[in-house]
Amino acid sequence: MENPWKPACIALAALLVLSVLLGISGAYSGIANPSFYSSTVSKEAIAQKAVDFISANYLNAGVTAGLVNVTETNGVYKTVIRYSSSDGDQIAYVYLTRDGSLLFPSAYPLTARAGGAVKKTAEESCAALTRQDDAALEVFVVSYCPYGTQMQGVLADVVAGVPDLAEHITVRYIGQITNGTVQSMHGSTEAAENLRQICIREEQPEAYWKYVACFINSTSSSACLATAGVDTDRLGTCLSDLARGIRYAQDDFSRADGYSATGSPTLVLNGARVSEFDFGGRNPEAVKTLLCCGFLTQPGSCATRLSNVTTGRSQGGC
Repeated sequence: MENPWKPACIALAALLVLSVLLGISGAYSGIANPSFYSSTVSKEAIAQKAVDFISANYLNAGVTAGLVNVTETNGVYKTVIRYSSSDGDQIAYVYLTRDGSLLFPSAYPLTARAGGAVKKTAEESCAALTRQDDAALEVFVVSYCPYGTQMQGVLADVVAGVPDLAEHITVRYIGQITNGTVQSMHGSTEAAENLRQICIREEQPEAYWKYVACFINSTSSSACLATAGVDTDRLGTCLSDLARGIRYAQDDFSRADGYSATGSPTLVLNGARVSEFDFGGRNPEAVKTLLCCGFLTQPGSCATRLSNVTTGRSQGGC
């Protein structure tokens, strides 16, 4: 089956190629006449100009773009765009300078490695973390991102190998809610799966990791529901009840926005963004070590050694 979000991905890829050709590091000027912009122009008007610019220059035939919302974060406008075609919808994010003159298809936080700094050792990274009695690792993903599912698989291995760390790990999901419907960056199928996993996590937590471990290696969610022993009647009620499933999802999305977590996966330990690559990579031992470094006093189970082998894609995100 053809990728239902391919047209929008191609459009965004075209933007990335353009940045390389022009040597402007992902910034796109000329969105509109500079005289349009002033301090009195709303962020919504500026964001709409960006949507019009993308529509006029980068979309394939049969693909349309619409503005979902725009918020100011870290001094720029984070703009949520819905791309629509006969294959379905895709939600994507772009960023704009406040004067509306530059558009960025992605935003990357600067770290201590910028400017050629020497990479920290795992021990140095551990020492630099904020610690608390009850460490909490939040991992933001979307369910059809290969990098996100790779991280979910790693987390499932951590929970299987060190079960008492499960209560310190929460997988959350990235998305938007529009007109009472969950939206996700890879379309409606992913949005439905995100909500399904959220409902299982919230109301049948004993089945969550069993379901995830099955789902990341299967194309059949219904088979995995049976394998994990999920009560499908209870799940169906959660999915259809706006006071339950949608409310849980909105909490995830609000937390993702609070951390500017737009890439899958994004890791947050004790309220601060962290990287598994500071601890050895995207593998069970590295992620376990990262989480254990967040405790003031590490549980004895943190001494358990897990696999340090990274399988599949070693780095990246959606």
